[in-house]
Amino acid sequence: MQETLRGFSRGMYSNWLWHRPLQLLIDAGEGLQIALGSNVFSPSVLAITHGHSDHVLGLPGLLAARRFGKGAVDKPLTIVFPEGSVGVQAVREYLGRAYADVVFPLNWIAAAPGTSTPIGKNKQLEAITVRHTSNEVALGYRVVETRKRLKPAFASMTQADIEAAARQGTRDDLLEDVRHVVFAHSGDAMPIDPALVTDADVLVHDATFLNEPDRREPIHATTEEALDVATRANVKTLVLYHLSIRYDRATALPALRAQVAKSGFAGECWLLDEDSFVKITKNE
Repeated sequence: MQETLRGFSRGMYSNWLWHRPLQLLIDAGEGLQIALGSNVFSPSVLAITHGHSDHVLGLPGLLAARRFGKGAVDKPLTIVFPEGSVGVQAVREYLGRAYADVVFPLNWIAAAPGTSTPIGKNKQLEAITVRHTSNEVALGYRVVETRKRLKPAFASMTQADIEAAARQGTRDDLLEDVRHVVFAHSGDAMPIDPALVTDADVLVHDATFLNEPDRREPIHATTEEALDVATRANVKTLVLYHLSIRYDRATALPALRAQVAKSGFAGECWLLDEDSFVKITKNE
């Protein structure tokens, strides 16, 4: 997990996640540029889920580190954000004042559910519908890769027959495009629609509360709801994040492990707790 993802999650303080292979950042909480260090130039795309302070206040520091640090200062950064976000607009206005004489190589994309942005070969970053607060528009994101597979009519062919078709130049006639979710992130949200992340390799999902009675407003998911989404979507790896600091970890972790066992979720389950990935499922 740590070779693929780095991140930090402490609700109301700072939240961000870096997917190394995709060169993708989700959100920009405070301390992001310090944590990335020499890797601050690596991300090519930053997708902001919503404009609350713990998700955007690290953006000025990130941009300053890329612009004034030693490295690829001219490398463009695409910033995808929810169209109409009050918080993101406030940060943009601050950047305009604080760095009025500085030209950043930025590409701002105002997104709505369904907005698609290229991210690597055969991959698209897609904005998805989520439910959070009423006063700040929010989005989730998924990365969809277009892959090839045999058409159902040819599924019984042997490998030798497929290789023979390739030599004859007819291999492409046997194949069809399929869309596969390699990564998805709910941002801060109530449980998302499992259909949006069916068979996803990795799902990062809000899990602020251990139990539904602890939730006063319908703006954050529970750990049980996140597990239900992952189970119904047949997700391979689930990363829970944003667990409330009200919970003592010495009792919360055993409770989480009990919930996973009860849920029947068959994949790996982790908790991003501050800067640590804690494995919830037992090793095989």
